[in-house]
Amino acid sequence: MSKFWESKWVYRLLSFVLALGIFFYVNTKQVNNTRQTGTANSSLLATRSATVKVPLQLNADTTKYFITGYPQNVKVRVSGSSALVTAVKNTQNFRVVANLSNLGVGKHKVKLTEEGLNQSLNYKITPSTINVNIQKRVNKTMPIEVKYNADALAEGYEVGTPKLSTNSAQVSGSRSEIKRINKVVATVALSHNTKKDVTQNVSVQAVDSNGNTLNVVVLPESVKVTLPVSLPSKKVDVEFKQSGTVAKDRVVAFKSNTDSVRIYGSRSVLAKIDKLTLPVDVSGVTSSTTKTVNVTDAYPDLVAADPNSIKVSLKVTTESSSEAGDASSSSSESSSDSASSQSVSSSSSSSSAKSSSSDSSSSDSSSSSSAK
Repeated sequence: MSKFWESKWVYRLLSFVLALGIFFYVNTKQVNNTRQTGTANSSLLATRSATVKVPLQLNADTTKYFITGYPQNVKVRVSGSSALVTAVKNTQNFRVVANLSNLGVGKHKVKLTEEGLNQSLNYKITPSTINVNIQKRVNKTMPIEVKYNADALAEGYEVGTPKLSTNSAQVSGSRSEIKRINKVVATVALSHNTKKDVTQNVSVQAVDSNGNTLNVVVLPESVKVTLPVSLPSKKVDVEFKQSGTVAKDRVVAFKSNTDSVRIYGSRSVLAKIDKLTLPVDVSGVTSSTTKTVNVTDAYPDLVAADPNSIKVSLKVTTESSSEAGDASSSSSESSSDSASSQSVSSSSSSSSAKSSSSDSSSSDSSSSSSAK
């Protein structure tokens, strides 16, 4: 057995097998590389198509002319090698132009052209032509009006003077469109039952007398608007009136530490109220007690009141006590009047006496003079 492995033919056979293995390995790898290279080359050389949406650019003096009728964007279908089409789709490194530089005022039909596409690519622009209306540009400055839905406000609430980041806008357009402008508005959207101030960034639009938006350029395009929302109020005095029938032979007097109240509601409701007259139910009351009266129960048209609940003290007295007090008061007043009358009479008598004495003295003096 050892002689077999020592034979040179064994080594020759092993060398041959190893050489075959290396040969097949190298050839297989080359075949795979060739296939991959061929696939990559085929991919680069393959053709494809794609549609790209691009903005339309106008070649015109837009500071002098106002142009309408053209689309904002157009579609371009490009076809060619896959690599170039992919690059165009990803970068959009070309543009579509409408050349209006040599056109004057009026309506025109213009053919669109491309700039920047690789010459080896095929393309088709849709639409290929456009109709434009060129007019002299007119600029006008107008105040911005704020619009909102008043029905969305909570009951009784109202909006004060709106505050805007800018109070006016510059409107540009053709002379015919500028003449149609009725006003420039910024519309604020209110949620249902709004009770607080509202601040929004809203777009600015120029509208005609029917509220239709006009084809003009408005700058700024949007403004910041703050609507102050509040509930009107005023302060009024309070008085109390008896409601119901008190117990027999009883008299009730009202007293409260609250003599004025701030009431809240719509201006039309507040205008009708100069003083609050609140009823106090005394039905079945036999002795002094305290009751609470609600303002909004007595005045349901009010939204609120501060304070809304008022404590009222009820002082109950018997009718006979009241009459006795009145009689005592009357007697005291009568005595006072009598004393005063007597005083006046006495004073009058004294005065008469003094007058008589004076007259007598004068008479005596006159007689003495005559005697002399």
